[in-house]
Amino acid sequence: MISFFRRALSSWVVLGLLGLILVAFIVTGVSTPSSLGAGDGGTTIAKVGGKSVSSVELIRRAQNELEAQRRQQPGVDPQGFVANGGFDRVATSLIGARAIDVWGKKAGFAISKRLVDAEIASIPAFRGVTGQFDQTAMRQILAQQRITERDLRNDIAGDLLRNQAMSALAGSVMTPTKVASPYATLLIEKRIGRVAIVPLAAVADTRVPTDAEVAAFYKARIANYTQPETRVLRYAVFGAEQVAGKTKPSEADVAAYYKEHAAEYAARESRDLSQLIVPTQAQANAIAAKAKSGGSLADAAKASGLEAAELKDQSKADFAGSATTALADAVFAAPAGGVIGPVKAPLGWYVVKVAKVGGVPAKSLDQARPEIEAALTKEKGDNALADLSAAIEGAIADGASFEEVAKNNNLTVITTPPVLANGTAPSQPGWKAPPELAALLKSGFEAAAEDDPTVEAVVPNQRYAMLGVSQVIAPTPIPLATVRAAVSRDIVVDRTAKRAQQIATAIRDKVKKGVALEKAVAEAGVKLPPIQPAAARQLDLSRLQPDQIPAPIRALFRLSPGKAAMASDTRGGALFVVVLDKVEPADLKMVPGLVDQTRGELANAQTGELVEQFVNAVGQDIGTSRDAAAIAAAKKTFVGQ
Repeated sequence: MISFFRRALSSWVVLGLLGLILVAFIVTGVSTPSSLGAGDGGTTIAKVGGKSVSSVELIRRAQNELEAQRRQQPGVDPQGFVANGGFDRVATSLIGARAIDVWGKKAGFAISKRLVDAEIASIPAFRGVTGQFDQTAMRQILAQQRITERDLRNDIAGDLLRNQAMSALAGSVMTPTKVASPYATLLIEKRIGRVAIVPLAAVADTRVPTDAEVAAFYKARIANYTQPETRVLRYAVFGAEQVAGKTKPSEADVAAYYKEHAAEYAARESRDLSQLIVPTQAQANAIAAKAKSGGSLADAAKASGLEAAELKDQSKADFAGSATTALADAVFAAPAGGVIGPVKAPLGWYVVKVAKVGGVPAKSLDQARPEIEAALTKEKGDNALADLSAAIEGAIADGASFEEVAKNNNLTVITTPPVLANGTAPSQPGWKAPPELAALLKSGFEAAAEDDPTVEAVVPNQRYAMLGVSQVIAPTPIPLATVRAAVSRDIVVDRTAKRAQQIATAIRDKVKKGVALEKAVAEAGVKLPPIQPAAARQLDLSRLQPDQIPAPIRALFRLSPGKAAMASDTRGGALFVVVLDKVEPADLKMVPGLVDQTRGELANAQTGELVEQFVNAVGQDIGTSRDAAAIAAAKKTFVGQ
């Protein structure tokens, strides 16, 4: 709603400054990018108070933000994220956050270890089977994500410090009712007007253009009738069929694989378990007694106000990892229905009931052979295809020609007609591009004709192509004789648009001089549709997308009463002359709560601006410098260049 008054809010600054902690990696399960590692390093993208901000951290934060956006918009890629300013926003937020960290410590802000501990203990991912904080679980997750405990603590402490430093700013912004009321009134006041419509179809100038007109129009707009650059590409596809004879595994290969993966084919016992962990032995004894008397552990726990955990398909190793080896031995020695415990363990007293005994039997070599042969065939095929690709690239590097490489590897060469970057062939309208060409166009239009052939992926890990550029045909004007019909049609469209513009302009200018809209339309010299009424409130329009709001309605909000303006249909079908007749005052009592809502939105807008100015002032105070070249290099790394 408030976007009518202020489109460019800075709330992302606040979110960025308070959203840097590495906990996001833990909660979302997003691993630290493998090419970055989890420690310091990289180039320096900024100096903040004499301390360096690393490109590694910037890229890691950008990846985190990208993954967060992907959960809302799965199609977002690094290129789109950068194009929409996401990477630059992350850089600004990171540098600003580090500036506040340095300034806060100098100003005496302190974050205690106990406060950091409390934040860590509140992270859901770090809770064990009892629902309480589990240090072992925390360390396992940190190890999986390659995050050190020091990094985690430092990030949480920084986040808490920034929160302290800026909470006073956020809480200090209050928009008075007298300030918000005029804005709220604007939202519900009603604008009433009229619209004269000049449809292009009603004023079309369909006279057949003369030869001189066609020639002059063609010459003046030659860019519109110029064929873009085309290229003749040649390529040779290779894949599984070229390495088919090298993929069958031998008996020795199958036996070796079976031996290497013996654990996967060995018998495995599993159990479904009900488990309860309580702090006292007396409580555990009482619950165990109820479970042993024939009831379920879940019911026994519920009677004591507790809830038993249900563990499905547990192997002995899995269960021992979350409990103790001794308890796992006892549980996996008990029959179905058996109750084990109470047993003392580090987290408390365990009571476990075996709900079901299951598992899978061992697989013999003959039983496992089909899946082993399939796995080895794929592995050998992938390796053989990679070797072939490397051999082709090596031959090209050694100076072999496209034809020589294709002949030596029994590859079929395909040559395209001159094609555009979208894969169409203007000179052969009926030509259909082969399916694999789509994957080769980008590289084909980036290379030069004199470049060596390259190996490009058609389907990663399955099919590749040796690609070369045979010919580059520069943009060429299309002969007038070929496009004469299109030029004639464009002349008619251009004439019609100019005539509609003249008519609409004349109507508007007459209204500005005091002529009634009805009279100005009647004097237009062409029959136009009846004048249409128009009315709207900004509050109603705020519920629509911008492209859903008709152009005449948007024009109503640019006018003062009695004034006229022209507006054009985005689809090019008509021109409009809009007159605002009057503005009906609004009664705020008719929309309860609107003033308070407006106060809140104005306060949010002011908060973002206040925080941004505060961060800028902090940066100037402690001394901040950015290395634009290093940030640009980090951006290229982020998008994979």
